[in-house]
Amino acid sequence: MSEANAKTVQSGKPTVQFSWTMAALLSFPMAFLYVGYVMGFADFRLMTYRNPAVILFTLLYILLVSQGAERSERKASPESRVWAGCLLLTAASLCFYQPVSFLALWQILALHLEAVYWTLCRTQCLIHNQTSGSFLLEFVWGGLVGPMRRMLLRIHVLSTAVRDYLAHRSGQKLSPGLIGLSLFLAGGIGMLAWSLLSGADPFFAEVAAAAGTILFSGVSPQIMLTLILSLPVGAWLFGLAGGCLASTKPLFSQSQWKTSMARIQVLPAFTTALVLSVLCLIYILFFAVEAFVYLRLLISGAITVTVACQYAVQGFWQLCGIVILNLSVLAALRSTSEVPLLTSKRLHAAAKLFCLCTLAFVLLAGVKLGIYAFVFGLTLRRILAVWALSVLSAATLLAFLGLFRSVPAARWTVLYSITSFTLLCCVPLENWIPLL
Repeated sequence: MSEANAKTVQSGKPTVQFSWTMAALLSFPMAFLYVGYVMGFADFRLMTYRNPAVILFTLLYILLVSQGAERSERKASPESRVWAGCLLLTAASLCFYQPVSFLALWQILALHLEAVYWTLCRTQCLIHNQTSGSFLLEFVWGGLVGPMRRMLLRIHVLSTAVRDYLAHRSGQKLSPGLIGLSLFLAGGIGMLAWSLLSGADPFFAEVAAAAGTILFSGVSPQIMLTLILSLPVGAWLFGLAGGCLASTKPLFSQSQWKTSMARIQVLPAFTTALVLSVLCLIYILFFAVEAFVYLRLLISGAITVTVACQYAVQGFWQLCGIVILNLSVLAALRSTSEVPLLTSKRLHAAAKLFCLCTLAFVLLAGVKLGIYAFVFGLTLRRILAVWALSVLSAATLLAFLGLFRSVPAARWTVLYSITSFTLLCCVPLENWIPLL
């Protein structure tokens, strides 16, 4: 991509060009800031993310990508501002609260997820131009596949800029390979001549040693390690941001997405009904056994604090797993069923019963967690379990409502989960838990 192909913005003001060369050059100090001070390689404080550098890097990243998007005629949507706000709040909570438990790891993962998805949203590279059911596909493509495919984009931009500059100065068209070979030959021959002259005259050798000392006196082993490690990080950053700005369309257009989803709707109605019926029968049997056992214990007066605690501790995460399984099955059936769940009365009734069973599992998991927290008190893990349960509850309720009216359940579930987790991390949980 040359400067001549840079995108411009026509808005009545003087034409503003997006400089790919400048963007590629800025990726070097941005990567050095991230590796050296956000991650802490400059003084071997690895994986810190708990210092002002994380806020500085986040602000600079948002500013630079936003400038590139504006100069590429891509306006910011309200949803991109939501993702930017979550990104900034996550960085600020890491910096100011400095969590040291496993919560810090979750916040670091959330920070990267928000950065990737905000970049996709801000550069209008989302399939539906907003958060949707294609969230996982977009995140994997934007955070892994896309940047890896564009790891050499920065080299291409800089080599093209050098080629255009030399062609302008010399009036000749030079290939990047010829330019690289020329630099290699000139550098190698120059170093050989420097070495031979240093051996020929001791005074020149002293000057050469002094020049080397002046040039490399401030470069410590840590700085050299940071520089080396920042090269692939910078290539990934430019592959993410620059690749999104270079893309003229998302991974799939909306029409292509609809066509692809229509092609996978091949599951017969009999199979859909059978899967839903079998699961509903198993769940009804489970609840019947639970009701019989614990009602008998309640009537006989055999429920003690010990029995209640054993009941609360056993199976909470398995119940959450069942809820996740049910939501996944429902989403898969809605996507692959040959007969839509909303048009067939039998399938619609089975899907409603299936969602009601899922809601019952959510309530049962909530009861278990509530009893355990009431007896043993709140901890950081239990607070995060409450948050996870709230996300599952929201997803189940939205899926149930989606059986009656058109509701963007996946969109609102993703937005609720990321905003609620970000707001939860704005509370100094590690400092407050001992006081509860």
